Amino acid sequence: MRCRRILAAGLVAAVSAAMPARAMSQQEARPTFRTSADVVAVEASVSRDKRPVAGLKTSDFELLDNGVPQQISDLSYERLPIDVTVVLDVSASVTGAVLDQLRQAVRQLKADLGSRDRLKLVAFNMQIRRLADFDASASATDTAFASLVGVGSSAIFDSVAVQLASPAIEGRRHLIVLFTDGQDSSSISDSDALFEVARRTTATVAIVLASTAPERSNASPFARAPGKPPITVGRLYDQLARETGGVVVPTTAGENLASTFRRTLADFRASYVLYFTPKGVASSGSHAIDVRVKQNGAEVRARREYVWK
Repeated sequence: MRCRRILAAGLVAAVSAAMPARAMSQQEARPTFRTSADVVAVEASVSRDKRPVAGLKTSDFELLDNGVPQQISDLSYERLPIDVTVVLDVSASVTGAVLDQLRQAVRQLKADLGSRDRLKLVAFNMQIRRLADFDASASATDTAFASLVGVGSSAIFDSVAVQLASPAIEGRRHLIVLFTDGQDSSSISDSDALFEVARRTTATVAIVLASTAPERSNASPFARAPGKPPITVGRLYDQLARETGGVVVPTTAGENLASTFRRTLADFRASYVLYFTPKGVASSGSHAIDVRVKQNGAEVRARREYVWK
């Protein structure tokens, strides 16, 4: 466990040192949800019959920190600006037709952002390339696709970990939209290291699985540390989504990716940010979170853990 935590904390630096072309920047994995010395912010998506539930108050929620009930001091709903990082798998399994769909999907996604929202575009195969930063224009984002060709293998774990480790900006929410066919073949890290980075950072990860991805009920295994059983595609992305409060969105052949990306953003936007000051629990280490809603039939999706440092 200690070895894996060291790997997670230094993953971005390791990627940069091992393969300079992959490096976005040498950033440490920033821990926790802390918005001040004492306050913790937790994002929670609430739905009923697959529709967002709006209008909830702090009194409608229950929040447990390491099993201890906490007092929610405030909440926000659709008020905070959003940073969206789109991470596209452009390995050899992604064809030209799919790339054209992705270009249209990203163009529509950028058009759907509010005036205070921002979008960053990242592509990867065995290397990671930042195509357009948060301040890029819509035309620059669209033009970036001209240089993309599906080729090479996929470093999925490394690519997502680098984006998770980007420094959190207070007062903004961060959604990472990963599009992939699900097969990692060239990362220097493993799935355990990716999960550890996810627990120690704050972004929400939504995984859009290409129609060519292995069936989730009969998926190919990913390698893990020696002595541990392999983890399937379905379990890997389900766990990554649970750790970050995100969602897995399988697609089918011919599905409109622009509509899929739009729904993913709308789902993220229509969620709550809950604020609380931990009481009755240790002020350091890993904290399990359990968020509930006092309404029958309501389902809550939220990050399961944070690390207080």
